[in-house]
Amino acid sequence: MKKAVLATLIGAALFSGATLAADQGSHFDRVEARYIDYSDDGDGFGLSGRAMLSESIYFTADYSQLSEGDADFDQIFAGVGYKHDFSEKFTGFADANLYYVDVDAPVVSDDDTGYAVQVGGVYRLNPAVEFSGLVRHIDNDVFADSEQEYELTARWYINNQFSLSATYVDGFDSDWSDGYSIGAAWHF
Repeated sequence: MKKAVLATLIGAALFSGATLAADQGSHFDRVEARYIDYSDDGDGFGLSGRAMLSESIYFTADYSQLSEGDADFDQIFAGVGYKHDFSEKFTGFADANLYYVDVDAPVVSDDDTGYAVQVGGVYRLNPAVEFSGLVRHIDNDVFADSEQEYELTARWYINNQFSLSATYVDGFDSDWSDGYSIGAAWHF
């Protein structure tokens, strides 16, 4: 089911006839809300934002809250990054984040502060469709000493201010962070 939803959203974005008067570059300034579904039973919501501080430096923040049965899982990323436009269509980025996680479950409750670094790229296929991917390293002591995961996203721009996204996340070493999200963003 998850893969079918993701494939449908990506297909709609690819074959959409939408045209925009936007420039071809990626819109890094945005606020996004999303529905998240991890594993078979866990789901929740997320809020994220990214704002350019200069032509190349940006601030990024992400909050997500997931529930699975009686367990709640909150995580926060906040940091700064650097982006470089390699061409009109491709932008590379890297950022370093402070990472906080809080797990509240009947068996165990724990929280930890660590760090996360990620590197990735954004490819603007046309004015309406954008693809991005990243690799993330997270260091914390709640689940394991460190984790690595990758994230693939397709974004469809309705107009210059609004977009819809579908994201797939997969942990290299574990299955607990595997899942997808669908979201809506406002670009400023």
